[in-house]
Amino acid sequence: MVETSKHLVRIQLTKIHLIHSFTMRNKIILLKQKNTFVPMRKRFLGLFSVSFLLILIALFSWQCREDDFTGEVIGVCPEVTLTDPTDGSINIVTNKRISAIFNEAMNPTTININTFFVKKGVDLVQGSVLYTGLKATFIPTDLLEANTVYSATITRGATDPMGNVMKNDTTWFFNTGDIPAVVLTDPLKGASDVALNKIITADFSTVMDGTTFTNATFKLKQGTANINGFISYAGSRASFDPTIDLVPNKVYTATITRDVKDLLGNAMAKDTTWSFATGTLPIITIISPQDGAVDVVRNTNVTATFSKLMNGATIDQTSFTLKQGNTSILGLVTYSEMTAQFNPIIDLLPGLEYTAKITQGVKDLAGNTIEKDSTWKFTTGNLIVPVLPFVTLTDPVDAAPNVPLNKVITATFSKAMDLSTINSSTFLVKKAGVPVLGFVDYSGLSGTFTPASPLLPGATYNCSITTGAKDVDGNAMANDTLWSFTTVPPIVQYNLNLSVLPLNSGTVTGAGLYNTGASVTVSANAFAGFEFVNWTEGGISVSTLDTYTFVLNADRTLIANFSAIISGPPGVDLGSAGNFAILAGSGVSNTGVTTTITGDVGSFPTATMNGLLSGNVNGLLYTVADPIVGTAKTNLTTAYNDAQSRSLDAISLPGQLGGLTLAPGLYVNSSTSGISGTGANGILTLNAGGNPNAVWIFKMGSTLITDAGTSIVLAGGAKAKNIYWSVGTSATLGTNSIFFGNILADQSISLTTGARLTGRALTRGAVTLDTNVVTKP
Repeated sequence: MVETSKHLVRIQLTKIHLIHSFTMRNKIILLKQKNTFVPMRKRFLGLFSVSFLLILIALFSWQCREDDFTGEVIGVCPEVTLTDPTDGSINIVTNKRISAIFNEAMNPTTININTFFVKKGVDLVQGSVLYTGLKATFIPTDLLEANTVYSATITRGATDPMGNVMKNDTTWFFNTGDIPAVVLTDPLKGASDVALNKIITADFSTVMDGTTFTNATFKLKQGTANINGFISYAGSRASFDPTIDLVPNKVYTATITRDVKDLLGNAMAKDTTWSFATGTLPIITIISPQDGAVDVVRNTNVTATFSKLMNGATIDQTSFTLKQGNTSILGLVTYSEMTAQFNPIIDLLPGLEYTAKITQGVKDLAGNTIEKDSTWKFTTGNLIVPVLPFVTLTDPVDAAPNVPLNKVITATFSKAMDLSTINSSTFLVKKAGVPVLGFVDYSGLSGTFTPASPLLPGATYNCSITTGAKDVDGNAMANDTLWSFTTVPPIVQYNLNLSVLPLNSGTVTGAGLYNTGASVTVSANAFAGFEFVNWTEGGISVSTLDTYTFVLNADRTLIANFSAIISGPPGVDLGSAGNFAILAGSGVSNTGVTTTITGDVGSFPTATMNGLLSGNVNGLLYTVADPIVGTAKTNLTTAYNDAQSRSLDAISLPGQLGGLTLAPGLYVNSSTSGISGTGANGILTLNAGGNPNAVWIFKMGSTLITDAGTSIVLAGGAKAKNIYWSVGTSATLGTNSIFFGNILADQSISLTTGARLTGRALTRGAVTLDTNVVTKP
């Protein structure tokens, strides 16, 4: 049925009414399903016809599209438009209600715990669901857990009144924050002897909302009776200040309920409750003189003894007074071992009444005061009774152990003493009955004994102040004062020995004699060309740190081990051939009586020594074919073959070496090389660059020849023992030439007149000498 007078089209979906075409421009079409308006509006600007009715029928076949919220729509799908908390929220309070708002009214019967639920991980959170207006709310049964990720989901089971479902489930996540907690209370749980004027406090783990602290959330009870008080909050501390003082010897219980919250609204997980007990009030148990006493001696001290330990700082001239009438008496107030004492500066006057008073200003260690001021009176007589001096304190105290050996022994008196009576006759220190020599002095109220020499370790000393010591009025002590002490045990010392390996590879510091238990630090420093490896003791590594700290409780011997930093190729192992300055295979010939050889000389198998006498050799001269020489000769052959086989990282060796400066390395020439020229051109410089372990190997296929007057200069820490000349045939050193290194020649070595060799002449053939100096490095 169509009614056009009110521009309203009513369509019965179960039946289609055919109508004539008519024109409806700028009209609003409202549709109802039976008696319920369909939630959609659309302004129709064209021609309304039967075909339009067919479109409407299609729309009401329970199809919908997503709402773009930009105008009037037809067939809206329900959607969640807002959540609380929003997706990704953090620090959410643990008592949070989770809610979602829809874009249209929903069917309330479809909004329930099956279509709206909250999870922690895979676990469902127990709760209930409410729906009102456009808003669905999930109310957890219990508080949410702190620091936990939760997910909330509304499923497609939630529909609008037309039965339209959401296009997809809606899920969002949020993270709860910390739960506040009480971290400290004052008094502590179970505390006793709490002061009666105590303010009860609680410190929280985080800053709280001060407005949540009231007499309903912070309570104090004694039994079942509530205690009135004032509640305050500052920083992270809540305070309960009782209106009146607490009652002695009672148990009180403080409670802070879980209704208090932090600034984010988080409540505590549970109520916090703790109990404590108050103490007793201090009372005065003994006074002297007694109240009402007469004929009191004029030099009396006024004392009061308490029922418990007091705070000595509260007992002074303001809380303990003495008066004669309205006149205050000057005096010294002291406190010791529960007794307060008022000592008048001058003797009291005879025949007068005096009033002593202790006020509520005195407090016990818990801060409790006496119940009320205490006052008592006494009357003096004419007598002045001498007050005998006595020792009030010794240092060391009686039976003190571990007294330092340089200790000055002190005795403090109860009153000023006559200086002349405090001397070596009245102040004695003995060890095993033998007097200790020392110096006695007196100042203030103290006498001192300074031993002439340090006390002995582990010894017991006996001290005494005799009755010969008198006060300034001539009163002697009633009895000798005796005490003793024991000195520190003897100090055991241990020796720490340090060495380096190999020798001259570095230095060490820290060796010496140390007391037992001393913390010792040793250091190792490598020389140039070496690096530190480790510290060893008995062949076992104890540290790889060059600076090593340990506690010394026994004698120890440590070795700092270093390793050479090789520059150039690895050296050639000469074996036992290295023991020889000259080693040959077919004999040694010498011309010139001044030839000097430092090192052993031998030849094998031909042991001929022509012109070479023992006087020419500073070492062993083998004149027969000794097996030792034979072994060295075998080692020489091995070393020669090793040198000749080297090729790794080889550098081309020029035939003329004069005028050159060469760095460490392997140098190779397939034929002949040598040094020729004069002046600078006749000098070969070998520069180690500061590394004393630098190695040179010179390998040549044929001869090595140096001209007369030529020389080798070692620079940068270079050493002759690390230079190797591997010669394919023979080596000849020119007249008056200077040469460094180990010559390993296959056939022969000749040193012409005056040639000087710092190194070794090692050959499988013959060695010829002529007034030479050969020094094994």
